[in-house]
Amino acid sequence: MAVLIGALAAVMAGCGGSDSAAGSASGAGPADSATAAAPAGSATVVPAARDLVPQDIRDRGTLVVATGEGYPPFEFYDEAGTTLQGVDPEMVAAIAGTLGLRPELQVLKFDGIIPGLQGGRFDMAAAAMGVTAERNQVVDFVTYFEGGASLLTRGGNPEGLTLDNLCGRTIGAQKGTIYVDNVLPKLTAACEANGQPAITVDVYPDAAQTNLAVSSGRAVGVVSDYGPLAYVAQQSNGQFSVLDANYDPAPYGFAVPKGSELAPAIEAAVEALIADGTYQQVLQKWNVSTGAITDPTVARG
Repeated sequence: MAVLIGALAAVMAGCGGSDSAAGSASGAGPADSATAAAPAGSATVVPAARDLVPQDIRDRGTLVVATGEGYPPFEFYDEAGTTLQGVDPEMVAAIAGTLGLRPELQVLKFDGIIPGLQGGRFDMAAAAMGVTAERNQVVDFVTYFEGGASLLTRGGNPEGLTLDNLCGRTIGAQKGTIYVDNVLPKLTAACEANGQPAITVDVYPDAAQTNLAVSSGRAVGVVSDYGPLAYVAQQSNGQFSVLDANYDPAPYGFAVPKGSELAPAIEAAVEALIADGTYQQVLQKWNVSTGAITDPTVARG
């Protein structure tokens, strides 16, 4: 059970994390360095992309990147607890290689990432971060993935739940997430518009307690991001199931400080990785190919 709780705790902390623009400064303390395995074919420098890198970063030779560490399959430690793995570390390694830089990952709490970018501690962030209008007021993004909400239930989905029949049901969600603030209110409004009872949203202070609510039957499911929920269900030995659905899709983005001149270089690097197949390789490895995009863009807000 401890492993499963930890896995779901990870799921609830990333893209669906706090929708506040800056987050809490409590997570912005000293960060830990982490290693990341570069995927095959990711180290080829693309001169046209490299030439877009700001001179100060080129002179330094490193790409300093903030990330989280508990959001499989996007970023999480291996069983030894020493190497960060997942979609984001591999994408960072590939982007850095394309730009002729060495990646330097700094691990910290999710709610400290945007304050760290604002404080100039990082060149970019890779943390399965959803692009929202509020976040885009204080940081810029380069889109790289299409996410969306889904529903995690007990194994086999014994009550036959979908995102369309949650009216009158109790759903668990983590405090401060976009699912509490945006997605579930939309679903509840649809219930009420059709004359059906509202969804009861039980809000928990952390993901472990949200997970326990489902396991104990206090909630019939948890609403969060489809890709990570699907990964948790795959790893749960049948304890959890996830709907094959992607409600209210929205992009994930690599975040950079507001107005950063690095954004076009990252965009060019992602375009190159899509063109040479490295991008698709990474997503396929972690079973999230359904979120692949073909046209990354810079979102300045």
